[in-house]
Amino acid sequence: MPSDTPLTAVTTRARARGRALTAPLTAILTTTLAAALGLTGCSLDAKTAKPESKRFAYAGRSLKLLTHEVATKLVATDRKDIKVTRWFDTAAGTVHLKWTLKGDTLDIEAGCSGLALCDARFMVEVPKGISVTKNGHRVLRAHPAASPSSTAPAAHKKR
Repeated sequence: MPSDTPLTAVTTRARARGRALTAPLTAILTTTLAAALGLTGCSLDAKTAKPESKRFAYAGRSLKLLTHEVATKLVATDRKDIKVTRWFDTAAGTVHLKWTLKGDTLDIEAGCSGLALCDARFMVEVPKGISVTKNGHRVLRAHPAASPSSTAPAAHKKR
């Protein structure tokens, strides 16, 4: 090494060589792991996972639901609270699970990261009559309290 070469230039070249060597090694290990998981028939389906449920007291007229792109079924029911049921199955990876209600926002998440293999589903049961937006899109509309004249068939209405 020439004596006039700054130490930082030598360090930068060494780091670049180290990254150049670790990138192909990481790709080989990732490919090998993915192939091994595929050959073992390791597939997951959240439908077969044991369900977990959580209830949230709620008196609001509208709800914002954030699902983080997890498959979520929304059901209007005759309940007074909100019930969330989660099916989650994992074989590898760092698990991320969340279900919180803060104000009018229900935030649910189930997933994994890294060299990961997992599947998740949710079902959210809400009281009938509340408006729900799911990831910013309205999916359920509040129904105004029905008056006798608004529920009667048109032929029977008095004129």
